[in-house]
Amino acid sequence: MLNVLKAFQSIIKTYVVELFERETNRKRLKATITFIDGSRLFIKDYNFGSERKYSYHWADRYGELIIRWDNAPHWRQITTFPHHKHIGSSERVEPSLEIDLSAVLLFIKSQISQISD
Repeated sequence: MLNVLKAFQSIIKTYVVELFERETNRKRLKATITFIDGSRLFIKDYNFGSERKYSYHWADRYGELIIRWDNAPHWRQITTFPHHKHIGSSERVEPSLEIDLSAVLLFIKSQISQISD
């Protein structure tokens, strides 16, 4: 994870790893990243053998949801099921190709760069 964060250090102000556990077939990660624009990414990524559950919740500086990426198996009609994203509110759900921290940070970097240009 630290290598991923280092690759995006230009947009990261601070980060806190609240939980990191790694065993033979398990990994649990819970962390928060604060970006240079004041927005925050709340990370939950759990692997249990072949099963993975994740949620990347990106909120603006006021705590309002921008996008949440997750793989909860609720939206079977989504073409990327179970991977999907909630945009702006939990009511708007779209397919998602961003399924890991690197891809999510790449997307966020593109959005922060647009704002600062």
